[in-house]
Formats: sequence, C-alpha cells, structure tokens
Amino acid sequence: MDTNPVTSQPPRRRQRRIITKIVSLLLITAGTSLADNSIKLEVAAKSQHDDPKGNNPQEVQKRWLEISATVFHLEKPAAVKVEWAFYGDNLDSGQIVKHAGGSDIVNLNQGKSAVINSKPVSFAFTPRHSVRTGKGKRSRSRTVEATGTRYHGWGVRAYVDGKLAGEAYSLPSIKKLIENDD
Repeated sequence: MDTNPVTSQPPRRRQRRIITKIVSLLLITAGTSLADNSIKLEVAAKSQHDDPKGNNPQEVQKRWLEISATVFHLEKPAAVKVEWAFYGDNLDSGQIVKHAGGSDIVNLNQGKSAVINSKPVSFAFTPRHSVRTGKGKRSRSRTVEATGTRYHGWGVRAYVDGKLAGEAYSLPSIKKLIENDD
C-alpha cells in the first residue's frame, strides 16, 4: 500500500490539483505584471580602485550605477523620478550610513526604457593594520584601528507622480535603511 498522500490520490484528483496550482500561479504573475505604473529597474554596479602606491594601506574606490528603467504599464507618458543612494560602513563608529545619493528625472513612454548613470562616489578607508615602531631588537608592532567609510551597498527607487513604482537593492537590508531615511 502506498503511504505517500500525493501518489495515493486518484489520478484525476492529482491532475486537478496540479492544474489548479498552475492556473493560480499564472493569475498571480499576470496580475502583478499588469499593475498600473510599474517600472522594472536593472542596475549594474560599476567600480574603479584607485589605491595609493607605496607603503600606504589606504584603499580608495570610485563607485557608480548604470540604471536601466523599463516601463511595463504606464497609464500615460510621464516624468519618472529615479532616486539612488550608496551606503557605507563607517569604520570609526561601526554604523552603516548613507554615504551619497542623488536623483534624476526621465520621461518614459509605454514600452520604452531609459539608461541613467549616477555620479561617481568615492569611498576611502584604511583597514586595521600594524605599524612597526623602533629599530632592530627594540622594534615593536602597534595596531592601528580601521578608519574611513567602506562601501556597503546601494539602493534605487523609481517614482511616478510621487508614488513608488519600482525598486532595486544590492542587499535586502538596504531597503530598511532607505525606509528609515524617508
């Protein structure tokens, strides 16, 4: 006797359950894709390292975003406000802080897309390291704590008529940080 509840059901009943699940999944996906004023944001994070030469442990990064906004359903051509923000780890305080942000306004039509580039933002920090003091047998190492702001992540939001129409984040925790900033 088969004890598995899925395979122990009559074949027609199983087929009906599978068909019901597929139809409900299609209805859910169709409903969300046809929502009014929905914008899909695709974000490519770009970076460039400009570390100082020599014996300097400091690290410098320039980061910017290439944002592609695509309209799925827009009631009428509209101005879309795209806001972006970079967050960093403040190594002095141990907190995640908003390091830089900005916004751009683009005009979008139904079925069209636009590409927006954020301005480059510099992150400079010195990681925890040790420094030798003295010479020869009397030399010792001294620990220098980390300082500066290290890159943490980004968040992008799109608004149509002041209402949120699309969003994208590098980390789920960034969404909470942006909501707390509002």
